[in-house]
Amino acid sequence: MSEQYKNRSARARSPTRDGGDETDLRRLLDSPDEYERRDAALALVDAAESAGIDDETASALADRLAEGDSEDVRQFAVEALGVAGPDAPADAVTAIRDALDADDDEWVRAEAVVALSRVAPRADELAAALEDDSGWVRRNAVIALGKTERATFGDLTDRIKNDPHPAVREYAARYLGECAERADADAEDAPGGDESVSEAVRLLAAVLARDPEAFVRAKAAESLGGLATDRAERALETHGVTDRSDDVKRTAKRALAAARGVDPDQLDVEIDDGPPGGGPQAPGETPGGPGPTGGPENRPTGGPGGRPGGPPNDPTER
Repeated sequence: MSEQYKNRSARARSPTRDGGDETDLRRLLDSPDEYERRDAALALVDAAESAGIDDETASALADRLAEGDSEDVRQFAVEALGVAGPDAPADAVTAIRDALDADDDEWVRAEAVVALSRVAPRADELAAALEDDSGWVRRNAVIALGKTERATFGDLTDRIKNDPHPAVREYAARYLGECAERADADAEDAPGGDESVSEAVRLLAAVLARDPEAFVRAKAAESLGGLATDRAERALETHGVTDRSDDVKRTAKRALAAARGVDPDQLDVEIDDGPPGGGPQAPGETPGGPGPTGGPENRPTGGPGGRPGGPPNDPTER
């Protein structure tokens, strides 16, 4: 393989681009050259998305996980297995579960959450991943559980209050309102049947007022607009449209308009332009404490160390 090819984006290689078929790509998974194994695994992601992959190929990808290949090969292999969907063979599903449970690379585990949410969306391991050491794994677990309506009110409030990783708090805020409404609907005939929504509004208002990261505050504003209670509207007026970040102000204005059922241009709300962000934007977690009361924090902006795989996929994109 030429040095010129090695420096190309792995995504540029596909089964059709280079004339290779699934059998050729499966053979390349056993190549002694890591770049060829990596590119073959990624090309099989494309193959699985377009036409699926057969059981023999899925088993070969599972072998890449079991044999301790490079982090990039493992990440693309588990992604391809996930794209294969619920028809993946049993050994492939087992390989995904094992990767989530034991792989020492956080990006592989985070990708395994996405993969498992596709092949076994009711798997208990998705909830267990909320306790993973990596914030990216926990973020993907929140999204996977939120999309399948399996996230509990307690799990989401705990993540908002205590998780040091801003992306986890962001998506916990995203799904908290919907979860609260379901909880109250289930308890409609019980005394205090609207307690979950009330508690969600209280917590989201605190996030909007105090979380150090702008994109977390913006997500809280969106959720408050969806809940549309009087207290939610007051929080949007008091803390949202006056936020120090222009992004949050604009999100809050749209959320307030949605809560009132009007066009944002109909609101008598003036927004002064401010900085688009809300804190440093370098990889890291919240130093000094979690959640709305933590200190200034850093948001991860890309993959680790130039890894070709980059950040793990977001389950919301699936």
